[in-house]
Amino acid sequence: MEVAIDRLYRVVRFITDKIIGNGAAFVMLAATILAIIEIFRRYILGVVFDWGQDAVTYMMVSAVFLYFAVTQAQRSNLAMLALIDMLRKRGYIKLVLTIRAMITLLSIYLFASFSSWGIPTVERTALMGRKTQSLVLELWPFQLCLTIGFGLMALICLFQLYQDIQAIRGKTVFPWAPVDEHIEI
Repeated sequence: MEVAIDRLYRVVRFITDKIIGNGAAFVMLAATILAIIEIFRRYILGVVFDWGQDAVTYMMVSAVFLYFAVTQAQRSNLAMLALIDMLRKRGYIKLVLTIRAMITLLSIYLFASFSSWGIPTVERTALMGRKTQSLVLELWPFQLCLTIGFGLMALICLFQLYQDIQAIRGKTVFPWAPVDEHIEI
């Protein structure tokens, strides 16, 4: 069973790290190139695309939304670890591991909730035909990126919760996957 879970998590990490991460980087690069073209067109040629600013903004935001899952998988998201570090230094390793598991469980709940709330929002926006300020680009693809980002984060947190629970039990799973506090038992 552990081997199957490990393989499944490796597949998920490959998809997030290689496909989604690189895709988000490509979208960000494309948005940057479009922004440079827009600067040239505005200040040299005196004209702009009506949709250019919206496209750059929403492309950047969508890339960041999708990259959320990559940072979650690498456990490199923003964390406030002052209390955790103090407890770890005092030798309360099991308590620190338990707190980390509870935070991961709360994260699953929040990310899954945001993702499930996002699905009807995306559907409603698409049905209403909502557009960006330029009235050229549809708004729903950007909302979909946010919904997918939160869904992937919830999925990754499921694997991380398994990793955290096994650490509490004194077992190591996914030795190739990072653990944020670098706790060793």
